Amino acid sequence: MNLDPRTKLIIVLCITTLAIVYNSPGTLFLLLAATTGLLILFGINLKQVIVYLKPYFLLLLVLFLAQCIFTPGGEVLLTVGSVRLLESRGLVLGASVILRLLVVIAAAVLLTTSNSRDFITGLVQWKVPYEIAFMVSVAIRFLPVFRDEFVDVVTAVQLRGVELKQVPWGKKIYLFRHLFFPVVYGTVLKAQQLSVAMEARGFRAYPRRTYLRQLYLTRLDYCLMLACPGFTLLMIGLYVTNY
Repeated sequence: MNLDPRTKLIIVLCITTLAIVYNSPGTLFLLLAATTGLLILFGINLKQVIVYLKPYFLLLLVLFLAQCIFTPGGEVLLTVGSVRLLESRGLVLGASVILRLLVVIAAAVLLTTSNSRDFITGLVQWKVPYEIAFMVSVAIRFLPVFRDEFVDVVTAVQLRGVELKQVPWGKKIYLFRHLFFPVVYGTVLKAQQLSVAMEARGFRAYPRRTYLRQLYLTRLDYCLMLACPGFTLLMIGLYVTNY
């Protein structure tokens, strides 16, 4: 499906809004299924998305267990001696948090189906200042850069003979705390290089910019731009009414 980048941005905003509003695991699961259907409709390979998110599965599992253990309330499901280790409210909240994060991540993947230049052009045509549109584009581009920096640092540690899988959890946390600084340094260095390149190309040298490509909204874009916010407001209204 070929849609305008601005239409995709509105769809993503509507999906993430619903993900933030709803707290039920069942509703969030249906929202995740609908978002996955959109990914398939846009021709995104789900296997590549899963491979990309595989390094974060352990973090999601730790977050899920933390929510389950440290959220009291409801029926007791698991006890260790006299300690209530797992209760129903914690299990529901943990599942909701993980499903919410997956919905937001899956919705963000929709933005990768368009060129970053098209997003800038579309926002500028919406009378958004070019500097703000450019900052949004750079922020989206720097997320994978930050991940690549972390992967490079971890690979460098492993090449020096440190097997992270065999390191105890206490030392592993200490190790990752020290790995954070070179990751931030590498990211800041790339940001400085980007700023030098921008200045060399005359960024903000003229008050107005011209664009080779112009984006035009189709009837489908207009329909989705009206239908998605309307459906989102309707679902929020039903949620508030039933709540």
